[in-house]
Amino acid sequence: MEAFSQIIEQKLMPIASKIGSNRILTIIRNAMCVYIALLIVGSVSILLTSFPVEAVANVLAPASPFFNAVYNCTTGMMGLFTAASIAYYAAVEYKTDMFTSVLTSVAAFVVTQFAADGTLDVAGLGSNGLLTAMVVGFVTVGIMHFCTEKNIVIKMPAGVPPAVGDSFTSLIPAAVIVCLFGLITIVFNVRINDLLGIVFSPLAMAVNTPLGYGIYHMLCGLVFFCGINSAVVIGVVQPFIMQMGAANEAAYLAGEALPYAVTYATDTMIWAGGTGMTIGLVILMSFLAKSAQYKTIGRMSVVPAIFNINEPVIFGTPICFNPIFFIPFVFCPGVMAFLTFLLTDMGIIGAPVVGMVPWTLPPVAVGIFMGAGNISNIIWSIACVVVPIIVYYPFFRMADNAAYKEELAAAEA
Repeated sequence: MEAFSQIIEQKLMPIASKIGSNRILTIIRNAMCVYIALLIVGSVSILLTSFPVEAVANVLAPASPFFNAVYNCTTGMMGLFTAASIAYYAAVEYKTDMFTSVLTSVAAFVVTQFAADGTLDVAGLGSNGLLTAMVVGFVTVGIMHFCTEKNIVIKMPAGVPPAVGDSFTSLIPAAVIVCLFGLITIVFNVRINDLLGIVFSPLAMAVNTPLGYGIYHMLCGLVFFCGINSAVVIGVVQPFIMQMGAANEAAYLAGEALPYAVTYATDTMIWAGGTGMTIGLVILMSFLAKSAQYKTIGRMSVVPAIFNINEPVIFGTPICFNPIFFIPFVFCPGVMAFLTFLLTDMGIIGAPVVGMVPWTLPPVAVGIFMGAGNISNIIWSIACVVVPIIVYYPFFRMADNAAYKEELAAAEA
């Protein structure tokens, strides 16, 4: 056990720490999280457009144009939001003017969605342009940072109001950025959305397989086992998962077959109790623990676990660097993610209708919401609570017995 802990600390911890502190990944993670509330609003509007209960659906039918408009202005603008949020957090990181960076990034991104004939591809402002928006945001701030560092700016004389001065300071880099993307897109007719889709297709394809999706969730557990929040892994994969969710919602709205087996809602279902599916361990601790230590931790963690918050159990048990819990914490979510994708792909579990749900949505509630009431999703969401209880049990019993013996020995001393 001690040798295993040393391997984790000496080999995996430095790698996980380096990934966790990477500036690019930090910017992407923050940028993708900042507008999740809007995506949830869009997901709810999709559900209300085609409510699974016929009587309710008939009542809501006249409001369909309203719900469609809400969807188009939230999830349908995902790319536009990303261009703004990436530029904002990159500007914070690289210390460029935030407001100017955001406006320039948004303008440059919109330019990339024009065709050579001057028509705007509105669909590109949504999930189709997500990767382009990320690139535009980084390039915008990169050029602005370079121009500022090299003093390639227009300086206004003293006494000019700061707002006016800032506008002229950003004039040269803003012109370069917008014209650069305009030349690439309109003059040279390069479809950046399609180009980036090809470049990143290996990663997107890997996540869109049972094995790749399972490995993704195992990696989430692995970095958290090393004491680093799984957001460092989620930030890399989340753009593709969010694209899948938006595509499923659009297909559902159009009455077409759902193209993808997993969305962010699926992630939330796999995170039953939080990363590592710790809902099972919390339930075991709360009701079956013999040791006062584990019983107390379990009962303190049960309410947060219902809302997928598991820091109390991860650091209170602890699970981090604890070899006893390595297998269930890392492999249980990986296997369940693999099975979820496989069974959905086979049509045994319904494909997720909703792309985005609050990550704090309780486990079984996720199943009800993501499948628009599909019974197979509800049953599987229950399985995502029951299976971890079974998987964690032998490891919990081993750890609990050891803690109980230590407590008895301390009481007798």
